[in-house]
Amino acid sequence: MSTRSRAPTAPSGLGARGRAFWRRGVVGYELSDTERELLAECCRLLDECEALRRTVDADGTTVAGSSGQPRVHPALGELRQHRLALGRLLAQLALPGVDESALASPVQARGRRAAAARWGNQ
Repeated sequence: MSTRSRAPTAPSGLGARGRAFWRRGVVGYELSDTERELLAECCRLLDECEALRRTVDADGTTVAGSSGQPRVHPALGELRQHRLALGRLLAQLALPGVDESALASPVQARGRRAAAARWGNQ
């Protein structure tokens, strides 16, 4: 009899992109409860990005304003905010990349650049 544990079930309500990302996360890595929560939020944000992108694709990048003037589609601003939030959550989750090193958080990346600038020439 195998003692291998089953991968955690994806949170309910995820779309195709979110479920696929969930599967890659839980199959490829051993995650703590906190990391699974972060992964779930990343999956939800991916699905929301997909929905916002479909809205912009259907409506175009501009919509009519209150006086009929063209204005930037509000979904584009939301999509930008969702992508920023997703980037922050992914950095916080710090899943190893292809080269097996963890993704750096913004603070870590700044620190690495500062160290390279100071010590890289020696």
